[in-house]
Amino acid sequence: MLDQAVALVLVVAMTAVTGSVVPGLFFLGTMVVSGLAATLFGPKLERAARATVAARAAFATALVSALSAARTVKLAGATTAVLHHLAGLDVLRSDRQRREISVQVWARSTPSMASGLLPIGAWALYLGGGLSAGAVLVAVSTLGAARWFAWTTASLISQLPSARVWTRRTVAMTGASAYSVGVPAVDLAAGTAPAPTPPPRHPLRRLELRDFGVVHSDGTMAVRDVNLTVQRGQLVLVVGPVGSGKSSLLRALAGIVHHTGELAWNGDPVTEPELFLRPNQVGYVGQLPRVLSGTVADNIALGHQVDAAGAVSTAQLDHDLAAAGGGLGLLIGHKGTRLSGGQLQRLALARALAPRTELLVADDVSSALDVTTELALWQALRGHGVTVVGSTAKRAALVRADHVVVLIGGTVAAQGSWQELEGDWSHLAG
Repeated sequence: MLDQAVALVLVVAMTAVTGSVVPGLFFLGTMVVSGLAATLFGPKLERAARATVAARAAFATALVSALSAARTVKLAGATTAVLHHLAGLDVLRSDRQRREISVQVWARSTPSMASGLLPIGAWALYLGGGLSAGAVLVAVSTLGAARWFAWTTASLISQLPSARVWTRRTVAMTGASAYSVGVPAVDLAAGTAPAPTPPPRHPLRRLELRDFGVVHSDGTMAVRDVNLTVQRGQLVLVVGPVGSGKSSLLRALAGIVHHTGELAWNGDPVTEPELFLRPNQVGYVGQLPRVLSGTVADNIALGHQVDAAGAVSTAQLDHDLAAAGGGLGLLIGHKGTRLSGGQLQRLALARALAPRTELLVADDVSSALDVTTELALWQALRGHGVTVVGSTAKRAALVRADHVVVLIGGTVAAQGSWQELEGDWSHLAG
């Protein structure tokens, strides 16, 4: 087919030289034939683009997973193995990308190379007596200009398969038939959107974990085989050394990371934790709470109608705000400027409690509190009947817990009341 295209261009060139066809049609014919030649590379270009996309995605996923689990990788002594794995994926990614570029170069250059051979054909006709010297000079100069048209057209055509692959990947990630499709009732220019439909609430009576485990994004198991039952209004605390999996367990209870085994809410298995363990039903407070620049009330409400004052009182933050003289209108700067570490923790706690949270998941939220404030905090949570699952290393909290879970190396070493556990595990509490 390529030989026929070359012959066609040669015929068109000769006809153009003799003046029977407008020279513009010759260049148009060159572009059409070059586009057809580049199209022949389409399937191979698309396969190369898909391979490149897959290799890039594999490398990026592994890199993000390694960075997220950097502490675990170091503790496991697997730094060298992880680096070798990343290096292998990077070599594969580079090889796939070079192959794609190589196919693109061939797709762009083949029509141009073919058109570069046409002047040789013109000189052959001259030597054979088929063309005059003047006609050959005109043909050669015309064909030289045609090479630019051939290369440009082939370059544009050869980019289409790669663009098609990337567009499909983008559309798949957006979950829409077209990534540029508009969202009904949403005005991006005005910044307006309809209020979301309030999800149904499921009051907590009993939370059960059966053979519960936590899986990191890289596939490693952080926690395994946890069996636990939490009744409404109970305070359940997890204690253990650094790296034992406490934070991973709590993040899984909040639906932030994936879990294995069974998580049951009032006896019903939670099959979609990302949707069911949502804010307003499960409140999560991390070790390093994040706040916004604005007032205390803004940070607690986040644009919703909630009882900010009641949440501040339960979190034992009202006295601090009164002393600062601003109350709920106290302005907070970037990263919580004007608040101490303990006040930031209690502000995040108030934000989690404000929507009448059924289950509060608290990751060491009393680490920066003095003993008096901490005791008042646990007493207030008990008084409001809030169900709490958290982690701590403070004896004052463990003594008041209904149930304590000792986590060692990602597995439950013991559980029960602190009075029962203190004799063997007192070294974990300060």
